[in-house]
Amino acid sequence: MSLKKVLAIDFGHKRIGLAIGDYESNIATPLKTIKNNGYENSSVEIVGIVKEWDVNLIVLGKPEIYSDQNINKQIDNFGKVLKKNLDIEIIFFNEDFSSNYAQADLALQMKAGRKKKVKREEIDRIAATIILQSYFENEIFKRADKRPTSKD
Repeated sequence: MSLKKVLAIDFGHKRIGLAIGDYESNIATPLKTIKNNGYENSSVEIVGIVKEWDVNLIVLGKPEIYSDQNINKQIDNFGKVLKKNLDIEIIFFNEDFSSNYAQADLALQMKAGRKKKVKREEIDRIAATIILQSYFENEIFKRADKRPTSKD
């Protein structure tokens, strides 16, 4: 039995952050950041990553707070291209403020003595990791809600 691997995507105009995890550990790990070279080119790179990591599910971050903004249209279109090129499930997951959380986390690390300069690519990877970890936690809560309680 192989683990169900999940790839999270933080889609941006210039860069796309990626994180990986699995249902056994429910732990998200930053993977890499790729340059956004258009829907088709970026999807080809992601198809390669899906094959390399044996990914079964893609979680594509989509901010609900900006539901009528252009970025959401771009995310929808990117999702369509991915679905055309991959035969795996792709779900959209609320990623409100994931990049802000990533920046705040890195700022805390700097205060704590981190010496390495923060690159934008790192923020994108961490944002994807936050999206995936939030997805895992959401799934855990959904499963917990379905269990019988002492009141049942």
